Amino acid sequence: MASLRELRQRIKSVGGIRQITRAMEMVSATKLRRAQQRIESARPYTMKMDEILAHLANAVDPDMPLHPLMEPRKEIKKLLIIGVASNKGLCGSFNANVIRKIELHATEAKNRGIEVSIFIIGRKLMDFFKRRKWEIHPESRNFISIDENLPVTLLQHLMSIITDAYIRFEFDQVDIIYTEFKSAIVHKIVIRQFLPIIGLEPGSDSDTRKSSKTQGYIFEPDAVSLFNVLIPKYARVVLFRMLADSFASEHGGRMGAMHNATKNAGDMIRTLTLQRNKARQTAITKELAEIVGGAEALSG
Repeated sequence: MASLRELRQRIKSVGGIRQITRAMEMVSATKLRRAQQRIESARPYTMKMDEILAHLANAVDPDMPLHPLMEPRKEIKKLLIIGVASNKGLCGSFNANVIRKIELHATEAKNRGIEVSIFIIGRKLMDFFKRRKWEIHPESRNFISIDENLPVTLLQHLMSIITDAYIRFEFDQVDIIYTEFKSAIVHKIVIRQFLPIIGLEPGSDSDTRKSSKTQGYIFEPDAVSLFNVLIPKYARVVLFRMLADSFASEHGGRMGAMHNATKNAGDMIRTLTLQRNKARQTAITKELAEIVGGAEALSG
């Protein structure tokens, strides 16, 4: 059994850890509220963008040329996987789940004879994949740690790298693996095809368009020009939403992990306190026995 001094030191050290984890939980809760507000603020814009493109796709000529970001490839030979995780740890299984999904998706594609390249967003992903056999896109090294406020310049730069590579036929398909934010405790790993953009083809009959009222539009200057402007904006909005979801999920995961750590530290302190009390009671009993024994020896 540990000595009384060792137990006191352990209780003190665990108490210090509990203070740190409680502070980290409060910080993550504050950041999570900001991330949720950002998602809620962007939601009406994204919904309106979907609605506008739904009406346009329903009204234009089905034989209209597709935007380059919507043109599918006849055969998928090269795949770019964009993985989004965090720069820091202590967020539960958040990073591990993303890494596992990326490896599984990349392995399945490789088994089908597809050449795979990984675009990394998040330092934890880089720390993992730089020691593995997978090819890392060279431009991703500039986006390992990105601003969580997601400024427009950052999104434009990231979008230009990805879309230019797709238009130049460097990749036949671009998938994004990220964590979709449901609530503070519920997150879901999602694989989404980013390029080519699907579901917005002219004359297509998706579920979104079935609920939209087809109207007669007069396009000025013309439908092709409108699509050329709106499709890149739509892609940037989708990218923004996925990055925002990932950051919110990270803060939710860290808040939950720090809450559990604080709770476990409290349980450990209670257990150590009980052990300390037992050890102190044993020491007191031993001292009393020695005093009584000494008194009896003197009187006897």
